[in-house]
Amino acid sequence: MKKIIACLLFITLATHTFSQETVKSKPLKLKYTPPAGWVAEEFGAKLNWEETGNALCKCSGVKFSKQHKDGKLNVMVYPSTQSGLDSTKRNFVGALRFENVEKYDKTKNKFFSFERKKSNFTDTKTNKKSFDVIRYFAKVEDHFYIIYSWQENTSLMSPQIEKELFEMINAIEPL
Repeated sequence: MKKIIACLLFITLATHTFSQETVKSKPLKLKYTPPAGWVAEEFGAKLNWEETGNALCKCSGVKFSKQHKDGKLNVMVYPSTQSGLDSTKRNFVGALRFENVEKYDKTKNKFFSFERKKSNFTDTKTNKKSFDVIRYFAKVEDHFYIIYSWQENTSLMSPQIEKELFEMINAIEPL
């Protein structure tokens, strides 16, 4: 029993340590160091961002997630070229469609200048309003990043949750 507990403790510590390791993703032209508790999952093609991805998008990207007592926190990053911006697939995260709004503000962190839009997702399976979401749009040299941040909770996103999501966004930088 003690060996099992020691083994589980070791795995937990190893996972925690690994999650804070800096990752340089040349295919996505990103570098990131997920804060404690965040898990990163890259998907898609290594050479062409428009090739098949996964169930979230038929494109390339990286999804960050963190368990939270009030609902899982998520940050999705889609890289794109100018031609890829014409595709509607980056307006979706799986079956969740971003409801575009005209109003936006400009914000920045130490790595990006963003156009930020606050809106909500619509679940295309039920055609009902889903989670509150913030969409960030950034241009870096000849490519772009579309970043979605949301909490899997149907109540309004609190300022504390926005801050925690932005902490993950601050851990991402272009290569």
